Amino acid sequence: MTQDSTLDVQRSKFAAATYLYDRIKAPFYGILEAGWNTFALVIAIRYFDASETHKAFIAGSGPIGFLLTPLTLFIAAHFKARPSLACAVVFGGSALLLLGASAFSTLLLFTLFAVTSQMAAVQHGPLMLQIYTENYTAKERGSRMTVPFILTAAFAILFSYSGGLVLDWKISAYPLIFLAMIVAALTSAYACSRMPSSPLSRDHVGNPWQNFSLIWKDKFFGFLLGSWMLLGLGNLIALPVRVDYLANPKFGINADNTTIAVLMMVIPAIARILSTKMWGYFFDRLHFVTTRNLLNALFLFSIGLFFFSSNLIVLGIAMAFQGLAMGGGKIFWSLWVTKIAPDEKVSSYMSMHMALTGLRGTMAPFLGYWILSQSSPGAVAVIGMSLVTVSIVLFELVRGHERLKT
Repeated sequence: MTQDSTLDVQRSKFAAATYLYDRIKAPFYGILEAGWNTFALVIAIRYFDASETHKAFIAGSGPIGFLLTPLTLFIAAHFKARPSLACAVVFGGSALLLLGASAFSTLLLFTLFAVTSQMAAVQHGPLMLQIYTENYTAKERGSRMTVPFILTAAFAILFSYSGGLVLDWKISAYPLIFLAMIVAALTSAYACSRMPSSPLSRDHVGNPWQNFSLIWKDKFFGFLLGSWMLLGLGNLIALPVRVDYLANPKFGINADNTTIAVLMMVIPAIARILSTKMWGYFFDRLHFVTTRNLLNALFLFSIGLFFFSSNLIVLGIAMAFQGLAMGGGKIFWSLWVTKIAPDEKVSSYMSMHMALTGLRGTMAPFLGYWILSQSSPGAVAVIGMSLVTVSIVLFELVRGHERLKT
């Protein structure tokens, strides 16, 4: 057997193991997503009567964590850690912090632990991308991501519905939500630890400042990040405000907890499940800009439909559009840098993408809630839609770029 054949067999084994444990992790990550994206905010609003500031921190906790990913990557590379082991460590840390969120019943401590638990978990992003890049070929990455994303969405549906019933039964029973999340985080840690990966190289990863300089040294990358920044701000200023729009009696809907969970998690998750394989196919075969702007248009329609109606059917359709966009957006967000970055540098590029995602995600809830406090949900929608529209135009401007032709 030739050396190339041996390497192909080894990579095939690594790909199979990665795929197996990624599918084990995926359902439990769905539980975590539903817990952080819906229930933490609902509990803050309805149990703790949280202020706009507390709500903004909870809504922005994932993106705040993204800001730290370059530092996390640097520390992992400094110790020459395997990405799979580093992922296990961050999920284990998240489990400990979730224990704090379930154990303390003051708003300050609840917010602190709910925020930091998600900040810890999101550090796995660039580490997982390095695992995917190492173990999957360029032609299979999109399709390999589809089944795990479907499992994530399916279990987000189940947990959203059951968790909504628990909170409608007794809002003070919210620690049960966090207990389930603790189990999910620990299982995710185990699954990550079993994935094959090679120790990170300090030469390839560099330091946070070197990675940050990619924004201006690689001007094309910087332009795409800027376009993504406008898109992300437009979508993210509206996203947490949707929960307030549904839950706050002054906006006229005042939906119960189960209805909020169905609208915010179940319907989008179903749409994600139904569309994920399609988006994986599109990612591997369609032009970068075509796929990106199809997703952008769906985000645009979702924002417009949601905030200019109080009809539950229309709101459900709006969230179905959001779910369709998220089905492809998860794949695209996780893998797009592999289309323009050298294989050995994808984690560095991804850490910058995640850091800027963190910047806009940190800013967006505060901006969205500030706009809401000064005006109305409709104003939030108009501003969000305008930013998404500008991003569509900017992405079209680079359609013919040579680095997008491969």
